[in-house]
Amino acid sequence: MFEEDIFEELLRMRKRIEKLIRSFAPLESLEEAETFPVDISETENEIIVRADLPGFSKEDVSVNATENTLTIEAKRKEKREEKGEKFYRIERRYGNVRRVISLPTEIEPEKAKARMKDGVLEIFLPKKEKKKGKEIKVE
Repeated sequence: MFEEDIFEELLRMRKRIEKLIRSFAPLESLEEAETFPVDISETENEIIVRADLPGFSKEDVSVNATENTLTIEAKRKEKREEKGEKFYRIERRYGNVRRVISLPTEIEPEKAKARMKDGVLEIFLPKKEKKKGKEIKVE
């Protein structure tokens, strides 16, 4: 319970810091501050990461895993062919988003699987099998 409180507070602090950065950042550097939400859960055999990436196709997304970290990167290319349109507001952003996540336990990256559907990326990371120690007889 204590750990959850810490993580919740860290998440709130992170959101406040990102909001502060955006308020001072020039328009060109906003892409660097952009991020996306993730859920990380665990079963007996794997770590599951779900990331919300609305507006991205699976071709726009790259995932890289090591034994201890997961990197998710998505690139949205700008498409502008709106002939004759007069824009009053443009809020949809183009550019890159990236997250590097420290994993709670070691995984086997070569056995990882990912799928994307309806803007949600799901990554399944099999846990590394823990080797049991050898009992040593005391003489």
